[in-house]
Amino acid sequence: MDLSKKTHQLFNAPISGTQLYFLAFVIYFIPAYLIDTTFTVYLSWSKLRIISYIAIPILLLKIYVLDNWNWRQLIIVSVFLIIGVLGWRAAKYPEILMMMVFVIGARGVSFNEIISWYFYLSLSFIMAIAIISLLNIIPNLTYYSMLRPTRYSLGMAYTTFVASHIVYISLAYCYLRFSKLKWIDYLAIFLIGLVVMKITDTRLDFYEMILLIPIMIIAQRAEKGQKYSRYFASFWWIATPFLASITLISAYFYNQNNHIFFKLNSLLSGRLYLSHVGFERYPITLFGRKIVEHSFGGTKGATFANHNLFELSTNYFYLDSSFVRMLLVWGSIVFVLVISTIMWITIRGTAHKEYVLPAIFLLIAINAVLEPHILQIIYNPFLLALLAKETKFREIKE
Repeated sequence: MDLSKKTHQLFNAPISGTQLYFLAFVIYFIPAYLIDTTFTVYLSWSKLRIISYIAIPILLLKIYVLDNWNWRQLIIVSVFLIIGVLGWRAAKYPEILMMMVFVIGARGVSFNEIISWYFYLSLSFIMAIAIISLLNIIPNLTYYSMLRPTRYSLGMAYTTFVASHIVYISLAYCYLRFSKLKWIDYLAIFLIGLVVMKITDTRLDFYEMILLIPIMIIAQRAEKGQKYSRYFASFWWIATPFLASITLISAYFYNQNNHIFFKLNSLLSGRLYLSHVGFERYPITLFGRKIVEHSFGGTKGATFANHNLFELSTNYFYLDSSFVRMLLVWGSIVFVLVISTIMWITIRGTAHKEYVLPAIFLLIAINAVLEPHILQIIYNPFLLALLAKETKFREIKE
């Protein structure tokens, strides 16, 4: 009788929106993460993608049944979800749709919990995948070049993926420990960044991890009311629209005969030229388009890269900048929505004199100039702050 009663209670227990949200988060996170690894040698990329889609109906159940939207709000929510579907079908990439449902579905969910789930999942996965690759269970791709040191992917599909994960994991760590960050935390971030840079030769990500340290120190001082730090931090919300504008203008008007453009392109490892090629080949659309790219990711890409030891192959084409990628791949509507979302989150934080998210989005904006991961939740969960429950660090401390 006791067992029967407990079973009855289990099946009749109420399901909360938060439980559904994190169930969907895990269901999406695991296959989406594996797609960016060399596990795809053994696991079907398309099947992993289909598994990740299971998160969508779970989140729709939360949004339309459990969340308390009024009918006007539901119309607006539905419009945004339709934009996500249109962007997904036009670009053939699901990231914008997944980001839409997770941002809207985050209503009423603690943002601290979201970042905590992201941090522990991402940290566990990247450590486990690195170990598995070093044990030769999955490929640890090795890239040789006469132009730079040998690079290792540690089980990821490309070396820069490792560094990008470490950057975003570091940002999540700083968010969760913001009020308690000490010199030992910053030293650990620096040393981890140095080790990752030596293994993957991703210098730009290493420089960003170095920049993270003074930015977080200023944010901490601003949070405590230090006058000059607070004044400096109050302008961080401008970083995203400013850097997006500079990136797009530079890419669109790039001229290899111009000395400044030439030096800048060399500093950015050819990314500026590739972005310019993107603008030449693909006009801007409202809902985006499918763009055929050829990169050095995956086992085939690594083989292709190692056949071009002295220079970048003429067949190589990939839009690394998130700002350029958003505009050309997902279209102008998604571009405006994402930039507006970041501005709203950062302005809201600045207005409440809480500077950790403006600091994080300053660093994300810098990363977005060079890296393509701003719309991938497995890298960047911070856009989910738009509708999630705000958690005041002062209240946690008390």
